[in-house]
Amino acid sequence: MKLLYILPEYLPDSGGGIITFYGQLLPALAQAGHEVRVLVANHQSLDKPACIINGVHVEYLVSKFADKARLGCGKFKNPTLWAYMPLAWGAYHQANGGDGFDIVEATDWGLLYMPWVVSTRKAKVVVSLHGSSGQVDWYSAVYERGAFDGGIVRLLETETLRLADRIHANSRLNASFWAGRTGRDIQVIPPVFDSLAAISSIGKSNNGLVVGRLQSLKGAEVLCQALSQVTEIQMEWVGKDAPWAPSSEMASSYLAKKYPDVFGKSLSWSTAIPHNEVLQKIANARFLVVASVWEVFNLTVLEAMAVGIPVICSRNAGAEMLIEDGLTGFLFDPERPADLAKKLKEVAALSDSQREAMICKAKEHLKKTLSSDIIMHLLEKSYSETLDAESQCEQDLWLSKFLELDFDSKNPPLKTFPQRVASKIRRLIEATSL
Repeated sequence: MKLLYILPEYLPDSGGGIITFYGQLLPALAQAGHEVRVLVANHQSLDKPACIINGVHVEYLVSKFADKARLGCGKFKNPTLWAYMPLAWGAYHQANGGDGFDIVEATDWGLLYMPWVVSTRKAKVVVSLHGSSGQVDWYSAVYERGAFDGGIVRLLETETLRLADRIHANSRLNASFWAGRTGRDIQVIPPVFDSLAAISSIGKSNNGLVVGRLQSLKGAEVLCQALSQVTEIQMEWVGKDAPWAPSSEMASSYLAKKYPDVFGKSLSWSTAIPHNEVLQKIANARFLVVASVWEVFNLTVLEAMAVGIPVICSRNAGAEMLIEDGLTGFLFDPERPADLAKKLKEVAALSDSQREAMICKAKEHLKKTLSSDIIMHLLEKSYSETLDAESQCEQDLWLSKFLELDFDSKNPPLKTFPQRVASKIRRLIEATSL
């Protein structure tokens, strides 16, 4: 098969879960004999030279396509649409609408899939769900859930996702979320774990570890509240500092003020580090915690289980599907910090034999469910069924007319937008690389 992937990030860059997911999967597809190409579309990677990585052809959005698309996006007064649609349409036109490919797969993040599902099909279109812009806005901007701008994006996502030929999700939680909103069957394609097991634990630390942005969405406050009840446990948080809504201060400042007996004491914090260093930190930790209030998956759970570290995972993170509570790890309710405190005590109290038994069961579960052979079979079967089936929908003119580019010169440029809108656009652009 000839496969084209429209992604916001890819190797050799280091970034979020999308790189980790596709960095494992796409080389396996190339090795299996498929022609695999990636078009990276984000504001920071424009015009980078093309390269080949492990058999995967990687190219980057060329600024002339993004600039031309931006001229046609003046009608979008919505910050999210203004920030991302020039990238999405630029990628669509640079790839000539997918002409010559069997399947085009694009992510929900950054709205990258939207031009493909509202345009006349030159290839079958698969949307891969990794956390949509509307979802992230809903769960991170709790104080702005009634805002019109975010509501428009979520309505558009719900309607346009229905037009995909196929929809993939990497967790059962997210598949269920979108199945309920779109009425579509959604195929769960979990991440591959094989190569992660090469890193071994050397167990130098007795501290627990969290990896991820320091923000409310990742459960920073939940963890602080839990640690205030378990004073004997030490933890480290590694990840980029983030604004703490609804205030303008950063999370590190907010947490230090509100939890002075925890943050900087039983919970230390350091900023983001390269992924290879993250993996070594995970391997050296006593246990890993995912405290997220909401998360599509969280691949650090997979990484910790693969290298032999016990995991405490929020039931609101998609990686919960890997864990049987008390056997292959621990699960807790993020709305109850006392539940997390209880699990922290339990993991700290594990004897060496209990710890080893949990680690062995976790690794065995991964081998049975997430080996590359198993995931490749699921994916190739899904692609084959997509190619054999008729397209899901005819072109939806209401949606295509709304989202198509409009080169009417009367549309205002960015500088004439209200300051509130312009400020949010800048924040969205800065977050494009995850």
